[in-house]
Amino acid sequence: MIHVKCLIFVVLCMLIMVSCERKEDFVTQGYKPIYVDKDHISDIAVTSPVPMVNPGKIYLYNNNIFINERGRGIHVVDNAIPTAPLKTRFISIPGNYDIAIKNNYLYADNASDLVTINISDLNNIQIVNRISNIYDVRRQMYPDFDGGYFECVDTTMGFVVGWYKTELVNPKCKR
Repeated sequence: MIHVKCLIFVVLCMLIMVSCERKEDFVTQGYKPIYVDKDHISDIAVTSPVPMVNPGKIYLYNNNIFINERGRGIHVVDNAIPTAPLKTRFISIPGNYDIAIKNNYLYADNASDLVTINISDLNNIQIVNRISNIYDVRRQMYPDFDGGYFECVDTTMGFVVGWYKTELVNPKCKR
């Protein structure tokens, strides 16, 4: 009887040791989120032109072209001479993916908010209204692709304003 108990003990110890073996890390290409701190998500600013990295929607208004930079803001291009368009400024709007323009007002999403910006004087752009929390922030939880790995979003890090491709180790999220 003692031998059977010893044998069971030895088998259990072996099983525990096998289950404690370190498994190799799973390494793959995937996407990591780019965060903006919650305290700075509503910081909207006009800067000099920046390179287009991930352009989105295009809007033609008067003699200007407004090109969305997905997650970052809006490029303003002077199109007074259509054969020679000129990038003039960038409106930084963290978490911006969509725009509309009507009667000198630009409407843009700013993470979970909708902002209205007076663009009648492009040298003096003014925010005239903000409606807070009208967009569901769950849309930030997934990158804009299907069928791949990504780093799970940590909402304590802020709002996701974009994604970049990189090497991931043991990713837990897949779409």
